[in-house]
Amino acid sequence: MVCRHAGRTHGVRVILHRLDGEGTVDVPPGQSLFQAIAAQDRAMITALCGGCCICGTCRVRVLDGDPGPMGPDEAHLRWQLAITDPAIRLACQMRPGCRLRVDIIQPE
Repeated sequence: MVCRHAGRTHGVRVILHRLDGEGTVDVPPGQSLFQAIAAQDRAMITALCGGCCICGTCRVRVLDGDPGPMGPDEAHLRWQLAITDPAIRLACQMRPGCRLRVDIIQPE
């Protein structure tokens, strides 16, 4: 599947797997996955820092699809938190360019 991230003019549908079932969220161009989820239901995802790429609590596991490129801030925080699984991403930094499925990881 070839996806285009730059110049996207329409939203991307993301399927969310949660403890209470499955849902969807549409991520408008320019918004992060965290912003889109929080706008729909703030209780659905944890982000102690409010989505500023400081705490790492807005983790999701990418189950299928392309989450978009990882920027240096996310890469650095993942390194600080010793996140080595490439499927684990920070929702506050993800700007998906294609439809994808993710599992919302609740902090312990």
